[in-house]
Amino acid sequence: MTDKCTYPIVIYREETSDGTLWIGNFPGLNGCWAEGASEQEVISRASGVLRQYADACREMEWQIPEAPTVKELEAANVGKVTLITEA
Repeated sequence: MTDKCTYPIVIYREETSDGTLWIGNFPGLNGCWAEGASEQEVISRASGVLRQYADACREMEWQIPEAPTVKELEAANVGKVTLITEA
């Protein structure tokens, strides 16, 4: 069994013409993100998104990029940082 990947996600809010949109980006994982109507919705979707990304990397035999640390991301003041483990 493959170890599950744990990776930080940066969550932030954007105001759009349709209202508030919450976005969560996995820094260093190109194209890997989740969005939702609330922060909780982003967090609940994020583990599945991370699993799909990690599975694709494993299938292609690519190394999953090393994650920046939570401390580094918090120091950069890029948004709320949370650790997510793939589903």
